[in-house]
This record gives sequence, structure tokens and C-alpha cells, in this order.
Amino acid sequence: MLFGLGDLGGWVLEFLAREQGISTIITADSREEYGALKTHGAAIGSGHMGYYKTIKFEKCDVYDIDRTAELIDRYKPDLIYSSMGLLSPQVPAFLPRELYKKHHKISGGLLIPMHLTLIMKLMRAIKKSSISAPVVNNSWPDIVNAMLWRNSMYPLVGAGNFDIRVAQIRRRISLEKNIPIPEIKVFLIAEHALGMQGSRTGIPYFIKIMVADKDITREFDTDSLVSDNILSGFTAGQASFIIRPTIASCAVKVIMAILNDTNELTHAPGPNGLIGGYPIRVGAKGVQVVLPDGITMEEAIKINTDSIRYEGVEEMREDGTLIITDEGYEIGKELLGISCREIKVSETDYWAKEILAAYQKLAEKYSAPIHYNY
Repeated sequence: MLFGLGDLGGWVLEFLAREQGISTIITADSREEYGALKTHGAAIGSGHMGYYKTIKFEKCDVYDIDRTAELIDRYKPDLIYSSMGLLSPQVPAFLPRELYKKHHKISGGLLIPMHLTLIMKLMRAIKKSSISAPVVNNSWPDIVNAMLWRNSMYPLVGAGNFDIRVAQIRRRISLEKNIPIPEIKVFLIAEHALGMQGSRTGIPYFIKIMVADKDITREFDTDSLVSDNILSGFTAGQASFIIRPTIASCAVKVIMAILNDTNELTHAPGPNGLIGGYPIRVGAKGVQVVLPDGITMEEAIKINTDSIRYEGVEEMREDGTLIITDEGYEIGKELLGISCREIKVSETDYWAKEILAAYQKLAEKYSAPIHYNY
């Protein structure tokens, strides 16, 4: 069952519709006309390629938690995927460059309600339902999954973010060393901030590159591997055709690993409610963090919790409250006119409305399009 058929969720639907081993896909979105069209399109297109599945659309507004729970109970899905969000991350990319760079410093803190609010509604609906299907959350899982876990809501894992860079690293090594990609293992501990700002800013990370049983990490400039994005250079308007399919591919990989119980070695953000991204094995029984020799779990957790400061979070408290950094507080006032020192999970609805209104004004000022959903 897929919740959210925006730019990212739409790509996930298209890819899943062309996967073997899935008989039924239920799509859900608050936009009835668009959601039905998108679902019909995926069903017809995949049918041209010989994939005939039951693909059905249901209008669903997750703010109505009871109705959402009833819908989940009706279909009893084996897996739930969500890419819902209140503001597309592409909106800030249309802003002037200096403002866009400042936005990076608040994207994991002040702006988190734009990613947390809808998945939190969905998780509450799942708790009210009778099912216990695994949930894959694609809405800023590096931080959002941890906030949810600390409030007794348990998405299994996220998708995308630094997993995209892991795939790039493997491709770069393959091209440079003429090594088949399946033979290259990349163990990376990193939080979302590193992908946006690079390691040359001081953001910590750990990387180990293995081919067979040989550690070849020292053969590379690892700062370049993790910081220099080979998919950079596309315009904000081109994102739907360049970066969104790669993110969707990450999600489909995780979804299929769970459904087919492949116990696949991969990388993902937010596994089991952890902050940041980790190498993992994922299958029907769940997710397990897989660390190579050279780093402990405590060290890996510290790398990721230290990294969120670069996106505006001083700390995440045990109840999931985000404490905003001084820099994030000042940028929030300057960029959005919002004075916010902390984001409590219970207050995400309020802050989401405030932030969306502020972004509407900012977008109008710079003629940036507003996308309410991913």
C-alpha cells in the first residue's frame, strides 16, 4: 500500500508496477482526480510491458486517522510505503543560491514538521488498525524515524538520502578500477547533512570499501567520494527526471528486499529508529545494522548524532523534541520570519502551518513554485 503519489511516490509506483512477485498495489492520496489518473497510468503502462496486477486507487486524507485506519484494515497490506510531505524539497532549490545554502542549515531542524506531520498521522492510523505490516518511510527518515520511535510509532526503515551516494560511489569505483559493481561493498555511516554540504565542512562520516576480502579504502580520496556528487548540475526543474527516479529506486530495493526476504546488504537511513544512515541487512524479519571491522556501534551512532547539528539540530531529546541550534534559530528568523527554539512532536501541526505560510511568501517573492506534496 503506497501513501502519497507525488513526484517521488509516483516514481515508486511506476517501478513497483513493473516488479515480479507483487500481485496487488493499493495507492492512496488526498488528491482524488490526480491520484486516480496516476494510478491508471501506471497500470496501463506496466500492462504494455506484460505486468498485469491489481492496481487500485483510494482517496485518503491521513488527517482523518479513523478513516485511514479503516482503509488499512480493509486491504490488510503486507507492506506500507509513504513518501508524503507538505512541501517538496525542490521548492528551496528555486531560491537564489545564497538563500538555498542557508536553507541547508535549517532543513533537518526547523523544517522537519513539513516531513513529520503526515507520516505521523499515518503511523497513528496504523496503530489504530489491526495490522502490523512493516512501514518504509521516505520522508526525511534520518531524523523523522527517530522522532517517531521515541513516541511509540515504529517505521521499520527509510530509503534514499545517502543510499543514493553509496550507489554513486560504487559506480565511480567500478568505472575507475574496472570492477563489476556487485563485487564492490561500501560500508558508510553518514547523516543526510553530509550529502548536502560535503565532508569538507567538517561533517563526520565513516567509510570502508571492500572488494572480496580486500580493503581498498586507502586507494581513494574518500572526501571526494562522499562529497562530489556525480548527479549534480541538474536544475531544480530537472529533478523529477534525474534525482527522483534514483531515490525511488532506493525505496523499491528496500521494499522488494522485505517482501522477498532477501536479507539484502544495502544502506538506508533511519533503520530501527536510529538517527542517520547505516549499512544494513533487510528482509522479512526486519532490519539489522551491519558494521565492518574498524568501528563500534557507539561510534557510529555518535557520528550521526553529531552530524545533525549541521542541519540545525542541537540535540534530539528522549521524547523526540528537536532543540534548534543558535545558527538555525537565527536563519529561521531571517529566512522565514519564524522564531523557534524547539520542535515538539505534539506541536508539529502548528509549526507545519507556520512554516508553509512562510514558504508561500518566500516562494512568491522569488517566483518559486510551491509543491505541497513530494
